[in-house]
Amino acid sequence: MIKSQIEQTIERPAADVWAYAADIVRHPEWMSVTDASLLQGNGSAVGSRGRERMALGPFKWDVEFQVAEAVPGRRIVWRSITGAPFDLEVALDLEPAGPASTRARYGAAIQPHGLWRLLTPLIAMEGKTGPERELQRLKANVEMRAAPVATAS
Repeated sequence: MIKSQIEQTIERPAADVWAYAADIVRHPEWMSVTDASLLQGNGSAVGSRGRERMALGPFKWDVEFQVAEAVPGRRIVWRSITGAPFDLEVALDLEPAGPASTRARYGAAIQPHGLWRLLTPLIAMEGKTGPERELQRLKANVEMRAAPVATAS
């Protein structure tokens, strides 16, 4: 099994990070997927299902996944169900790091099957660099979203 985890501080409250990251249709904005759709549920509750067009180098698959764990504002885990030649679990853990910042830990566990096991070294490289890129995009996208401006009455 290939595992990786990285950590980043995001200058937004955990609730804001959660709301953006848990929205399946936004996954192409920050994950290494080119398309995403919600199949069942609201996308952030355990048992919700989605389908994403996943890219790994020159290979692409339509992968169905489900939310395996969800604690709003704290943790979400997506687990592949069908469509890829490997088992994939992706987890995002959020912890307040101040009133307006969040410590985010993001990681993946990949278990290749069949002949794909021969490509384990290449998959391992992507398994490390992919989450780094994705968490950096998540950080940039969430920080870029303006906080609501309170209006004086």
